[in-house]
Amino acid sequence: MDLLGMLKDQVSGTLAGQASKFLGESESSVGKALDGIFPSLLSSTIGAAKDEAGAGKVLDLLKGMDTGGMDNIAGIFGGGASGVSKLMNQGSGVLNLLLGNKSGGMIDTIAKFAGLRGSSASSLIKMAAPFLMKMIGSHVMKNKLGASGLMDFLGGQKSSIKSAMPSGLSGISFLDDAADMVGDAAKGAADAGKKVVSGAANVAGNVADAAGDAADTAVKAGGGLLRWLLPLLLIAAVLSYFGIAKTGCNAIDNAGETVVGAAGDVVDKAGDVAKDAAGAVGDVASKAGDMAKDAAGAVGDAAGAVGDAIGGVFGNINEAAKSALDKITFAAGSAGNQMMDFIKGGFKGDANFTFNGLTFDTGSANITGATAVEIDNVAAILKAYPDVKVAVTGYTDNTGDAAKNVELSKARAQAVKTRLVNNGGIAANRITVAGLGSANPVGDNSTPEGRKQNRRIEMKIMK
Repeated sequence: MDLLGMLKDQVSGTLAGQASKFLGESESSVGKALDGIFPSLLSSTIGAAKDEAGAGKVLDLLKGMDTGGMDNIAGIFGGGASGVSKLMNQGSGVLNLLLGNKSGGMIDTIAKFAGLRGSSASSLIKMAAPFLMKMIGSHVMKNKLGASGLMDFLGGQKSSIKSAMPSGLSGISFLDDAADMVGDAAKGAADAGKKVVSGAANVAGNVADAAGDAADTAVKAGGGLLRWLLPLLLIAAVLSYFGIAKTGCNAIDNAGETVVGAAGDVVDKAGDVAKDAAGAVGDVASKAGDMAKDAAGAVGDAAGAVGDAIGGVFGNINEAAKSALDKITFAAGSAGNQMMDFIKGGFKGDANFTFNGLTFDTGSANITGATAVEIDNVAAILKAYPDVKVAVTGYTDNTGDAAKNVELSKARAQAVKTRLVNNGGIAANRITVAGLGSANPVGDNSTPEGRKQNRRIEMKIMK
């Protein structure tokens, strides 16, 4: 059973079409993101179920999920905000089990890879996760699998993950993990190598002290071996990970034969092992450097490509409107201030901006008095660059009814669009809107300040 192949055939296309409308993102970007999300989630599931205890937790999650209606993706999105909220809530539970507090890394990587807003990437991952779990759960129930059976089943998916992971994502997604792994291995091998040399010196001292008694020499040589045998085993483990375990194993075998032979051979073999270990560490360090260099180059190329793509929409300039920008004083931290910094900085960084000075009447989409000037300043920038299109997304805190919060967040995003069109003279087809309610909080909803941060309007420049 090829899980990823089935997800691509049965889920990805329809989910991309529906989710792109809901999130206010292009369908191609959402589809590209899903190509990376499903392999990444499956990889994380395998990691979570790597032992009996972990597999048991995954089984408990599968049994507790409500998968009713998930065969009709269009129906979920067509049924209003409550259906999507239910789907995303289940996805949040999946992410908590699989990634805990490390989900931010996956969200950032997917967002950069597919050119999505961070909030959109987060929501999309939560939407996708239940479909993966549903497919795994169906196989588990059909075949009545227990923890060990689930482990075997997931283990059989490893090769498909490697082949399905987009080439542009794999190097970025796992760069940090690979660097940490290589660094730890190199450090462990270096420390073990030092112990080998020290152990060899101790053995040599024992041999010299016992030179007059051959039998006693053999005994002391064996004792010396115990002092460096454990480091040798550690080196062999490291070397085996990088595909060169044979050298370490042969070294240990030779060391064992030396104890039976003569103490002088022990010293010689220990020196050979230390030399081999030092060479292996050098090879590992060299390969790590090459990997890091290549991956860094890939990241740089990807970032440059994204910057070029976004910067391209600023190529058409209304010179009169651009000159008028010099007369505007943009409040520090405002959406307009963020946009101008982005433009002047060469379109580098996240093309997602937050309206920090914009407020609404409590529980409504009525813009509060003078705070609308922040929208008007953004309109002035959009006038200067007539090819730029934006997606406006509204959010709320988590108080009150979830479905009503989604409606309110979308109404507020729509109010921003209406102001841009009616007062700013921006064409309506340059602006898309979405409301995600309490999804993707940026602050702590248990505090007044955190809830205030979560009640926000974001705007992203579309490529």
